[in-house]
Order: sequence, then C-alpha cells, then structure tokens
Amino acid sequence: MSSLRFFLRISLCIVFSFLMYLVAAGCRLFHPRNPKRRFLALCRATSFWGYGVARIWGMNIQIEGAKPPHPFYLISNHISYTDIVLLCAVSPAWFVSKADVSSWPGIGPLTRMALTVFIDRETRRDVSRMNGLIGDLIQEGSSVGFFPEGTTSDGSTIQPFKPSLLQPAVEIGMPVSLAVIAYRTPEGALPPGELVAWYGDDEFAPHIRRLLGSRGFTAKVYFDPEPVTGSNRKDIAREAHSRMIVHQKRLKDSVV
Repeated sequence: MSSLRFFLRISLCIVFSFLMYLVAAGCRLFHPRNPKRRFLALCRATSFWGYGVARIWGMNIQIEGAKPPHPFYLISNHISYTDIVLLCAVSPAWFVSKADVSSWPGIGPLTRMALTVFIDRETRRDVSRMNGLIGDLIQEGSSVGFFPEGTTSDGSTIQPFKPSLLQPAVEIGMPVSLAVIAYRTPEGALPPGELVAWYGDDEFAPHIRRLLGSRGFTAKVYFDPEPVTGSNRKDIAREAHSRMIVHQKRLKDSVV
C-alpha cells in the first residue's frame, strides 16, 4: 500500500508541478518590466503550487497567527524540504536557497523559474552579493525569506543562526518577521524527527519514498505578531533565536 501511495503521489506531483512551471513562465512573460506586478503574480502561482503539492503529499497545513503583509523580511527554522512547500503555500516570497539546489534533477528547474535566489554560503563575496540583491528586492516591494540556521535539523531544537543575511534588514531599517514550523505524524506512524525531518547524511530518495508512502502528516506554522528590530544583525539574530525557541516548544505541543 505504501509503495502504491508513493508512486501515485509522486506522479501527481510531477504532472502538477510541470503545469505550474508553465504558469510561472507565463507570469514572467506577461510582466517582464514591472517587478512588483511580476512578483505578486508569481506569489499567487507559488501559493497555489504549495497548497497543491501539500494536498498531494498528505500534508495537513495549520496556520497560527497572521502572516506579515508584503513586503516582508521573514526567517524560519528549518527541518526538511517540506518547509519549502509549507512556506510557499502560506507566505510566498523570494526564498534564499543553497546554490547546489538549482542543479537538482526536477527540483532545480522549478526553483529557477519560481521565487528563488541562490547563494554559495562558503564564499564571502557571494554573501555580499546576496545581501545587495536582497536589499534591491525589498526596495522593489518584494518579500524575502530564508532559513538562518543554514541547514536542517531533526526539529527537536533550533540551531544557532548565521546572521550574515540579516544585514540588509539593518541597512534598510526593515523589521524581521518570524515564522516557526513544527510537524506531527499520526498515531502509530514514525515520529516527525524520523518521517518528516531530513538532515545529516539521510539520502533524499529513500526519505521522500518513506514520506510520500506514509498516511500523511500535519505541518503547523506560527507567525509571531511582533517582528524583531535591532541596530546590528547579531542582536537581531540573538533576539529572534531566543524567541523562536520559546515558540517552538509551545508549538510542538499544540499540533493536532
């Protein structure tokens, strides 16, 4: 049964994502010279894709709090690739992704067509380039989101933040909005740290086969109503990290 469920879901996901790829291409084609209109059109397409993929995957989405209005500067904890689907659905924005994702089979073309910008975190010069690009996007009226942990975890805690990409928020004077993600799996299924979380040396193919072969799972995202401000990126990172840890502990107990 799990194998049949996996093949059905992955087939539907491929067909649906291909159709949405064409929609995204149309958004770029019909709004080539108006960055804000192109961004809002891509947001609608991205949100539709996110909710569609979530439904195909058996992801039950719960939202607590109100997402920030555009333009926003959003950071979130990072547990799995499922975080991308969740945030694309509920709060589409230009997401900062690792450079190697653009070359992944299937996923790469989608991310390149959608609202994604790529960074090589190991290169200091590229961090500077990305900060400039983020600043430009915000000034155009677009929204930006990224995962300051820089990697995924098992979801039991939130790892220390890398504050470098918070610099544009300081320079522009833009408040940083917080989103916290938690997962729950059905009774009798593997716990979220094993079924949903994707981290460490876990290979992608066996993981997604296990996840999409399951009965489904619940994803909850909480939007903190009070954004974080500060005079430097390290202060913002510390305040955001400590507040998100508190929210995460409460959120894990409230996912139903």
